[in-house]
Amino acid sequence: MLRFSGTLVCVGMPEGQPEPIGNAFPANLVLKGVTIASTAVGNRKDAIEVLDFAARGVINPVFRTEKVDKLSDVFQEMKAGQLSGRVVVDLQ
Repeated sequence: MLRFSGTLVCVGMPEGQPEPIGNAFPANLVLKGVTIASTAVGNRKDAIEVLDFAARGVINPVFRTEKVDKLSDVFQEMKAGQLSGRVVVDLQ
């Protein structure tokens, strides 16, 4: 999955119940010198890199676009715990 001395960076928090990674072998990570880093939110450079990954199809983010007049509905979904992924607000 990762090259020798590679770095896996987790940006953001996945939704739903936490799930363990059942097939990870710590010895392989140590032998390959892998680094695992995480952040709940990133800086501008992190955001640009993640957007580049999405543009190249490396990752498939879950999102939808809503008009600004639907913002109240979006907040209701958030409050009810029913929001899946991210919502991009279209201000036009």
